[in-house]
Amino acid sequence: MLRNVTTRATWRAVMSLQKATTRATTTSSQHGSSSQPPLRQASLYNLPSHEPSEFSPLPWADFAAAPGPRKRAGKPLKVTFLCNGFNGLSQRLYLELTSRGHHVTVHEDARGEEMTRAVEADRPDLVLCPFLTRRVPPGLYNNPARVPVGLDNNPAPPVLIVHPGIPGDRGPSSIDWALQEGATEWGVTVLQADDEMDAGDIWATCRFPVNRHATKSSLYGKEVAQAALQAVLGAVEAWERGVPPTALNYSHPEVRGELKRKLTAADRQVDWARAAEDVARAVRACDSQPGALGGLRLPEKGHLQQHEVVLFGACVEGDAEVVRRVKKEQAHDVIPGDVIAKRNGAVLVACGEEDAVWISHLKASPKKTSLKLPATSVLPSADVTLLPITPCGPLPYGARPKTFQDVWTTRQDGVCYVHFDFYNGAMSTDQCRRLERVLWAVEQDPDCSVVALMGGHNFFSNGIHLNVIENAECAVAESWANITAIDDVVKAIFRMRSKVTVAALQGNAGAGGAMMALAADEVVSHAGVVLNPHYRKMALFGSEYWTYSLPQRVGTSMAEELTTRLQPVLATEARDMGMLDDVIGDNAKELNALIHLKCLRVRANSREILRRKQAMTSSLWSILDEHRHEELERMRHCFNDAEYHEKRRKFVYH
Repeated sequence: MLRNVTTRATWRAVMSLQKATTRATTTSSQHGSSSQPPLRQASLYNLPSHEPSEFSPLPWADFAAAPGPRKRAGKPLKVTFLCNGFNGLSQRLYLELTSRGHHVTVHEDARGEEMTRAVEADRPDLVLCPFLTRRVPPGLYNNPARVPVGLDNNPAPPVLIVHPGIPGDRGPSSIDWALQEGATEWGVTVLQADDEMDAGDIWATCRFPVNRHATKSSLYGKEVAQAALQAVLGAVEAWERGVPPTALNYSHPEVRGELKRKLTAADRQVDWARAAEDVARAVRACDSQPGALGGLRLPEKGHLQQHEVVLFGACVEGDAEVVRRVKKEQAHDVIPGDVIAKRNGAVLVACGEEDAVWISHLKASPKKTSLKLPATSVLPSADVTLLPITPCGPLPYGARPKTFQDVWTTRQDGVCYVHFDFYNGAMSTDQCRRLERVLWAVEQDPDCSVVALMGGHNFFSNGIHLNVIENAECAVAESWANITAIDDVVKAIFRMRSKVTVAALQGNAGAGGAMMALAADEVVSHAGVVLNPHYRKMALFGSEYWTYSLPQRVGTSMAEELTTRLQPVLATEARDMGMLDDVIGDNAKELNALIHLKCLRVRANSREILRRKQAMTSSLWSILDEHRHEELERMRHCFNDAEYHEKRRKFVYH
């Protein structure tokens, strides 16, 4: 596609000349009052002009639309990424752009003039900031006369900011406020960098429904990532066509956002006297960073003690009768904020209106030196009721437990769905052992012929639990216990010789979690999943039988490349190389709507799959044992190497 250079050059020149006319008629800073959002006049380059009462539609991108073909005609673009870190959103955008033929160079943690030097060295067509909380140097966006060498006298490239908010939203706590205030719709806006943070002209915007009990990190990893992709692709297309951005104008009827101050510690304080759902919403709005704040009271050695902690992983207890019973069993009068029960590392906390909420993880303080851990690992040993899960068998298909339960099964038409929704996808030794027991039981179930491994909604799995390992008395011993436990989970998947297994990735997977999925007969995901099938960023060789499973799927050469180049892989690329068998839908919602049909088709073709599995069973166990032994010997050396411990500490305390 030929680009309209004259149009782009014209709007950039006018932007420079008319900066004063597009400024807001206010002196409010980005952390000032949000009651009167700044007004911005339409830029002169946003032609043709309209009467004051008329507005052109904003450049909306369709959230539900398929992202479009990944192979493109025309000249590929050179794109520079400036980002705090190469997080999930940055990885998704990087992979989507490179899959369309563009050349993307990523600069992590660049600051100040480092950004300028990076852009001048790259000489890109576009600069994109998908995850950047720092200011871009004004010289990068506020000087159209600057001409990098080799760009045919074109003005400097536009600098586009990916902001996780609706048009007009400004400030550093956009998603936090949206969730805390119960927004039912939110969005992502691609903005031109500007002197006023988040106040630049709009290249593209995409809105989405907030229709589930999402945490901040879940919303960011799912809906925000999908909307960001649509908005970025829309912005790139507009720039290629020479279509100028739309000036931010708070008089525009589609501009509904406002300047919001940064969320403070007081805003994050939980009021236990409120209903459990209100408490859970306050925790979700800050999860997984920076966390909600609250005090917990619990009995210790005959006395009630108060602990101020940081809260994560909220789940409302859905059985009011259970809450009433547990409260009556306490030796003291229960008030909101009291810990009244525990289960699998989580604690049940009394709230107002006679209900309660589970909190799965805590930090002892907001400081970076404090680890996020299962709640019972943070609180001192206390005389708190152990509340086991009431045995009830598989739930109806599509149902979720109405209590805190990180492993559960559902069943329909001979298909058993095994869900293991572990916080951030990390699997501790205890969680692995509980999951293995469930897989053992499913293997013995004569009523199911297909087993679908669903992982969690946000992550399929990310392997061993580095935070729990860091907190252990002996990190080496806990590392060994954890890796052998997750290997036992993988072996339990291999062991299902009379059933067809399907791994369905609703979310991203990394390290051992990505390799664990490969033990299934069929591995599927949706198009938005990003895989990181490597371990070496943590100075580990890896296990989970990857030296058997990965080469079986992609070949020895590609297996070596995947585990050594340390790069993310998009689901469609993983399918093309054989790592995945199928990509179903564009997001987790579409995958979940279609996965049962996929499993029924697998069941219909199960005879041939089972014939192949059973034919190789006699030799499989000795082969797997050899691979496991070799992997664990390598891991034993890794666990005793100082590099692993240094990298782990840096990761868990980041």
